[in-house]
Amino acid sequence: MPIAITYDRFGDPDVLTVTEVPVPEPEPGQVRVKVAATGVNPADWKLRRGLLGGEPPTEPRITGIDFAGTIDAFGGQVDGFTGGERVVGQSPTGAAAEYVTIDPGALVVVPDQVDLITAAAIPVAGEAAIRALRLSGVQRGDTLLVHAATGGVGSFLTQLAVADGVTVVGTTSDANADFLRSLGATAVAYGEGWEERVREVAITGVDAVVDVAGTGVIDGSLGLVKPGGRVVSLADAGATAAGAVYSDGSEAGFERALVEAVAAVATGTVEVPVIKTFPLVGTAEAQRFSETGHVRGKIVITVP
Repeated sequence: MPIAITYDRFGDPDVLTVTEVPVPEPEPGQVRVKVAATGVNPADWKLRRGLLGGEPPTEPRITGIDFAGTIDAFGGQVDGFTGGERVVGQSPTGAAAEYVTIDPGALVVVPDQVDLITAAAIPVAGEAAIRALRLSGVQRGDTLLVHAATGGVGSFLTQLAVADGVTVVGTTSDANADFLRSLGATAVAYGEGWEERVREVAITGVDAVVDVAGTGVIDGSLGLVKPGGRVVSLADAGATAAGAVYSDGSEAGFERALVEAVAAVATGTVEVPVIKTFPLVGTAEAQRFSETGHVRGKIVITVP
């Protein structure tokens, strides 16, 4: 019998359970995907801990959002797919499972140049990076400050911006500084005094700031941005009150952004650094690792 990783209450990684589940049958108009890999994102453990609101589970809930795999069944007539296509998407009913059923309109075909482990790391990070870049308003020749520039979203955003001719200054740990430089950005150590360190490399200020970390950097960022510039946070809900822009991803346009993100990886514009993989039964440890907050690139779970 297939397995899925579920939780029936909010809590730490120990609430995650390996659960046998029946093979799901797609409803009319849906497709079933045999999952090959599922990406790990901070949203996974924040949902599991109840940090993003919502009611506690009343029955086992499958963890995970991002997945990639192969279409293997249809719920009746479905246009656009014939079966066997490699696809990537987000599952509203959980992704850490051997199978998911989903609306085919939510899927993007994975090009041959992209393996499914890499594809599973794209959706959350790629969509957020594209959204943040648009909201920042930066153009070729501008300077963009990215907080947490070596995480999944930050590294994707940094590469997109550099490819667009934007100068990127990124905050990161000393351990990840060389990695950030390899992406084409100027590395600045985060922590106390980060504003002064940014000013040393961007003497006249920056044209925009993107905060992926949500660690109290909004006020300092507003002091660094040039007149007419914009500070965008994807992680600090209090940013709006401070005079910045907050985006939680609820805006329309996810599917379009995912198409763009997959294309950016397929063409080599962006490399997705998958730094660690776990088996499906190791999902709890994968989320525990993600919770350390010091992840460079992406974590992916491989599915048998």
